Amino acid sequence: MLGGAGQLLAQTHEARNLAADTLQPANPKYYLPVSRLGTANGQLLYAFIPDGEVRGPGLTFTWRNPMTLPRPKPLTIKLAEVQWVRTGNVYYEPVHVLGQLYSGLAPRILAGPRVELFDVATLKRGVPIPLPVPGGGLIWTGAFSTNYNHTWFLRRPGLTGLVQVPDGKQFAPFLADYLADAPALAAAIRAGAEGHRHADMARLLEAYNQSAGAPHPSPGP
Repeated sequence: MLGGAGQLLAQTHEARNLAADTLQPANPKYYLPVSRLGTANGQLLYAFIPDGEVRGPGLTFTWRNPMTLPRPKPLTIKLAEVQWVRTGNVYYEPVHVLGQLYSGLAPRILAGPRVELFDVATLKRGVPIPLPVPGGGLIWTGAFSTNYNHTWFLRRPGLTGLVQVPDGKQFAPFLADYLADAPALAAAIRAGAEGHRHADMARLLEAYNQSAGAPHPSPGP
């Protein structure tokens, strides 16, 4: 597996030409959005992520659209080297809990301004996979399926670490305390009111954020 961005650039024999590398095949069915990857050392990479699959502790991608000729060589960057990924309008980060990698790339569902919300979606049989979208496996569909369990992660503006939201009996007291600066919302969550439960997480945080104005800027461009 290849490591940092410098190693990726050095170990591929493909000539890099940003003007040509972002071209799409003539057949529109082979279109794949260009992803931007921000690395831990501050580099910005433009790449194609063919299926959104994270293999073990790494993210596989190509410099050019994988359907262009000659076929580009797949490369893998360690997720420890990835700070963020943006594909289209969707922003992702690797999820770390207590310094350890918890999952691959998780989409940010809400950008703030009071709190960010990230989602790790897992099939109910227990196999973590990205939510599929034709033409780009990393794109979040924007709809929650009953076939998935959702593990939610929160982050306050200016902080780097993500906080996991517990489920079960711990959910209500945790989230009520976390949103204590919105007393009416916190009270309804603590009481387990209809529409204020774990499955309603995205809607609850959206209402919480909307009460504070516009979202804050993303870490990536």
